[in-house]
This record gives sequence, C-alpha cells and structure tokens, in this order.
Amino acid sequence: MHLLLGLLIAFLLVLLLTNRKTRNCRWRANRRADRDGQAAYHCVTCGAQALTPDGRAPRQCHAETPPPTL
Repeated sequence: MHLLLGLLIAFLLVLLLTNRKTRNCRWRANRRADRDGQAAYHCVTCGAQALTPDGRAPRQCHAETPPPTL
C-alpha cells in the first residue's frame, strides 16, 4: 500500500513540476559551434539551433514548426 501511494505521489510531482513548454524538446549541445562564451544547442525534434549565454539548454522549443528541409 505504501509503495502504491509513493508511486502516485511521485507521478503527481512530475506532472506538477515539469515545464510543458519544453516537453517535446530534445536539445543537444553542439560544442563545435560555441561562440564567444555562448553555448550552441541543436534540437533533434525540430532542427532548431540556438545560442545561450549561460551554457544551459534553451527553455523554449520550436517543435510546433516543421523541421527545415535540406
């Protein structure tokens, strides 16, 4: 019974604490494209590329837009 209650609480916490704007994001660091103290990232979901000044992955994803054609 305690295990079931613990799993339910963990599931609810995950739902409440996740950022829905970035749920579909799959940002990967691209260290070769780093520039002047900015970290480069590539989203494998939509193909977007972004530079961030703090070295963390971007907080927004452009997954609603279609991937670029090559």
